[in-house]
Amino acid sequence: MRYLMLLVWMAVAVCSCFNTKYDDTEEKRLRRRADSIRADSIYRLRNIPDTTLAIYKRVAFCDTIHVVVFDRVKMLSGDEAAEYAVRHNRFGNTEKIIVNPKVLLETLKIAPGAQILLLENDNDSTEVVTEVNGKDTIKYHKHHPSFLSDGLPKEDLVQMVIHRRFIVYLKQLPKDE
Repeated sequence: MRYLMLLVWMAVAVCSCFNTKYDDTEEKRLRRRADSIRADSIYRLRNIPDTTLAIYKRVAFCDTIHVVVFDRVKMLSGDEAAEYAVRHNRFGNTEKIIVNPKVLLETLKIAPGAQILLLENDNDSTEVVTEVNGKDTIKYHKHHPSFLSDGLPKEDLVQMVIHRRFIVYLKQLPKDE
């Protein structure tokens, strides 16, 4: 009798596992499809490198990781810059205008092997990178992320490459650029 009760109990337990209903309504299918498309687009965005111009705010050292706080900006040139200058009553240099319509600070980590190029301020670094920009030759020094707090002034324009939510390349841009 005891074995019979155990056998019935096991049969009920097994039947209850296989007797569950799967709710597969049209609304649920569309929701799952939208969620998978969203997840794929987020994955794609994070895995495609993003080149951006930004205004450097500060650097911090948190839990053995260097992080940079910045605000993304857009540079207008040519007809766009002239149009923007007329609309906003800006006079003077209208060849290149830096536009920051909304201050929205971002904080990202610096990748362990990130390349950081700062303008020639001192002769501390060993490697010098020269870049020919039109007629000018600009000298950059490669630096460690910890140097950013002393070597890069706040509110300076930088160019960054972001990949997988890490900064892999940071370059200080000259004031006239």
